[in-house]
Amino acid sequence: MADFLPLFGYAPNRAGTDAFLASLAKPTLAQAGPDLALDEGRDVFLGSALLKCDPSWKRGSQKIGSCVGWGWALSCDILAACDIHVRNEAETYGGRVLEASVYAFSRVEVRGSRNLGGDGSYGGAAAKAVTKFGTLHYGQDYGDQRFTDNSGTREKEWGRDGVPDSLEKYAAQHKVSSVALVKTFEEAAKAIQNGYPVAVCSMQGFSMTLRDGGYLSPMGQWAHCMMFAGVRWKPYPALLCVNSWGDCYSGDVDATLPVQFQRSAGYVRAETCTRMLAGEDSFALSGYSGFAPRTMPGNWLEGIL
Repeated sequence: MADFLPLFGYAPNRAGTDAFLASLAKPTLAQAGPDLALDEGRDVFLGSALLKCDPSWKRGSQKIGSCVGWGWALSCDILAACDIHVRNEAETYGGRVLEASVYAFSRVEVRGSRNLGGDGSYGGAAAKAVTKFGTLHYGQDYGDQRFTDNSGTREKEWGRDGVPDSLEKYAAQHKVSSVALVKTFEEAAKAIQNGYPVAVCSMQGFSMTLRDGGYLSPMGQWAHCMMFAGVRWKPYPALLCVNSWGDCYSGDVDATLPVQFQRSAGYVRAETCTRMLAGEDSFALSGYSGFAPRTMPGNWLEGIL
């Protein structure tokens, strides 16, 4: 297991999230995706779509309190991969989202203010960032700039001053179409089964030791943003929660997961998921206008590789 620092960065802002929700015609998943169905017993792992698009993908590790940028960036990556797989258009994959872009947009452009001080952001700000301002990507040419490294210095500077103005036109070409508030385990499982990942912001902490084949044990408090990338039903109904601290977990991993996820993610049981989502600052992401029912191919063991 690699060394890591347990960096956080979730700074709840109830008024900010409520204001964003009030701007949406259909703010909740129940309203935005009324036809989505839950299939209890069907396991789904959305990370398989990402690895199909980018077999060399590996989770990095945040360097400052930028977890909101990291949780949302991976949610955007997996959403893009699921959309591509459903359309069978792998050549359109644009690469990994630059975490600093989501983080900075959520802190500065969304709020219209620089020099906020400290680190951190919140779910409603990130939701507005990816839908209104868009995302930048690693490895793309933006005029005379190309980003290839995971830089805490960049996140710190952009989180203070915002995304450079010269880059905003590029980010605007890659927006998430829709987001919807997710409040319960059942809603999150339903979204994931249809190929819509969930970025989750909460105060729930966990032990760093996996048990029972990859399950996380609730422990303490984390002011943290992560993301839900899968659902499984046995031995306990749970969502796969991916962290932003690299290969941070030890213990009894789920050997059926791809190695890139075995020590950077763990299963969170249903009742704990609902407790995390009850903070009402976690969102499902959709690449289309609304949340259309669709079936992700394969099952948990076979995946879609």
